[in-house]
Amino acid sequence: MKKIAALFIYCIPFLLNAQEGFTVTMHIKGLADHKVRVSFQRNGKYIVDTLSQQSTDLIVWKGKTEDPQLVRVEVMDTTLYLRVGKAIMPSPALGFLLANTEIEINADAKEIFTGSITSKHPDVLLYNGIRLIDMPGAIETWNLQKEQNRKRNANDTIGNFDIAQRLIALKKMNQAMRIQFLNQNPASFTNLLVLQSLFLILPVSESEIKFNQLKDEQKNSATGKALILKIESNKRTAVGKPIIPFSQIGADGKLVDISALKGKVILIDFWGSWCVPCRMSHPALKKLYEKYKSKGFEVIGIANELANSTRDKAKQDIAWRKAIKEDGLKWLQIMYDPAIMDLVKEFDINGYPTKFLVDQNGKFVMRILGNSDKLHADLEEKLALLLPD
Repeated sequence: MKKIAALFIYCIPFLLNAQEGFTVTMHIKGLADHKVRVSFQRNGKYIVDTLSQQSTDLIVWKGKTEDPQLVRVEVMDTTLYLRVGKAIMPSPALGFLLANTEIEINADAKEIFTGSITSKHPDVLLYNGIRLIDMPGAIETWNLQKEQNRKRNANDTIGNFDIAQRLIALKKMNQAMRIQFLNQNPASFTNLLVLQSLFLILPVSESEIKFNQLKDEQKNSATGKALILKIESNKRTAVGKPIIPFSQIGADGKLVDISALKGKVILIDFWGSWCVPCRMSHPALKKLYEKYKSKGFEVIGIANELANSTRDKAKQDIAWRKAIKEDGLKWLQIMYDPAIMDLVKEFDINGYPTKFLVDQNGKFVMRILGNSDKLHADLEEKLALLLPD
């Protein structure tokens, strides 16, 4: 932690119009014929671009960004993916801050997240400092995930608990480092982007406090305006707020209307056929469903097949129904369709799986992001209180 203070003491405020646009030159050794995918936020929405090589192992990405943005760069090499059952987990992405300047990336295609980033732009360098401090933890996390995946596929449970605990500890270390950065660098535009990246971690009240501590220039930027909208949107699903009504035809052809389920305890599960932790959560959730269904418990699965694919709706439907069958899911299921109702936006979904527990009075009582034994135990404890024997 002491390194952080030394690293950020020379923080220079961001100059919005330093250059007309950006040029990101990527030298990715061993890229072969694989494409590269970049993803980032623009005005609160995720944008995904697929980049092709200019020449052997060289990619040049040009454009213009209204504000600096955090970007993830992934090599689309499926041989590097981890597979758990029918779901997959891509290899780690390289994260960097994109600004209207020249940026050079040198990396190995098989571990792009460890690549180097060169630029003269102060905010690009500032964010890269965060990444370098976290690099040992990122490398250890990926190695542990590979070992965890190997054990799961071999049905080997020895040492799994220790791996899971170490992964949790590494995640908390990363979060603590970012929170310390927020406290030490209120004048940096990078601070706004780090706050944006911690939106799902910090309580919404704390995110709002830290947002209000930003300079007007940051708050009034497109990114700042998008973030405060998300903070306000997140309040709609806070504990004690009434459920957001929705209805849609489900997988069985019948109408799924959450208003018709009032009086039941309802779990709304945002997931996807492509999402490893989503599908890993299903066995434990099936046990809870069997235990509490007769007591007035219902689950509504909302599958976002758009989140990881630009496939047409027919192919999304096939992947969705296949996953339901493979995982043996017996509860209500609908597929996310923003043309009907943008449930991802209404419920402010930023990660998968995200679950909401609603009590018999139609009020939110719990929000769960991710999948772990601890989160599952918390859910079961809450269900036992709401639906006692």
